[in-house]
Amino acid sequence: MKPICIIAAIDRFPEDDAVLLRGSEVATRHGVALTIVHVVDLPDHSASAARITTFCRQAEFAARDRIEAALLRHGIDPAKVKICVETGVPSEELIEVCKVLVPMLVVMRAHHKPWIDKRPLGSTTEKMIAASHAPVLIVKPTVGKRYDRVLLAIDGPDAAPTALSLVTALLPGAKAHMVQAVAVAPQLEQAMLRVGLARSDLTKHHDMLAQDAAARLGSLAAGLRPRATWQVLRGNAAQELARATRAPDVDLIGLGPYHSGLLSRVFIGSVTRRLLRDAGCDVLIGIPPRTGVPDVIARRDRTVAQSANT
Repeated sequence: MKPICIIAAIDRFPEDDAVLLRGSEVATRHGVALTIVHVVDLPDHSASAARITTFCRQAEFAARDRIEAALLRHGIDPAKVKICVETGVPSEELIEVCKVLVPMLVVMRAHHKPWIDKRPLGSTTEKMIAASHAPVLIVKPTVGKRYDRVLLAIDGPDAAPTALSLVTALLPGAKAHMVQAVAVAPQLEQAMLRVGLARSDLTKHHDMLAQDAAARLGSLAAGLRPRATWQVLRGNAAQELARATRAPDVDLIGLGPYHSGLLSRVFIGSVTRRLLRDAGCDVLIGIPPRTGVPDVIARRDRTVAQSANT
């Protein structure tokens, strides 16, 4: 049976202090190991093999020293942490580590870059999300309070139970609030106006969409355990969800799970990109409904029970 762990993907400090702290917090909450992964970028391939090897060794030693210093600075027991330093392309190496360790969660830093929503797959964070090997928690530069209230961004009724299961398994005790944004698709709006419908007809159609969403969310909330509150947001999903994350009582927004298929593994959605850039809180992104956090936690509990009986 493979070990159960949480991975904190570290690049440099102090930028990744929040990644280290949040990863340690969640690992401690679940009583699982924290594995810190750092990837050393390969130098220019025009250099000699001997120089590349020397560079990589020096970089690995320096990375371990920085990580150990950060652990001591934040009062984290180094004996309870595994440090894994790899060499290569960061996104590729991190994905390979996840394939081997099968973590219950990967914690990474948010990369605030103005072009993040214009490139098909720009950052290591985006590639990890698209790979869908584990839920990914993207943290902001500073760590605030514990995750007490979590928004669940719902894009369809089938996603709600899985998304709620992820949050409740990973963050027991957190209050979930389901939100769904509804808007008239621009193409439909243009078509309706082109055939001569009045703006009032568009408003009525939007009202019907909101009423249908409210009925679905209400029905879902009534049947979920633990219970969750809900709200319908009217307008562009990316804009409305980003605005909702800036409320003072929102600590985290959960998205997903991703739908399976080739395209979902190559491109991440525009709403996800917008939230990675503009969310006012941390972002948790799930994986397709297969072996996920609830299954991993159940497996951990069985392992603990078996150990206690031996």
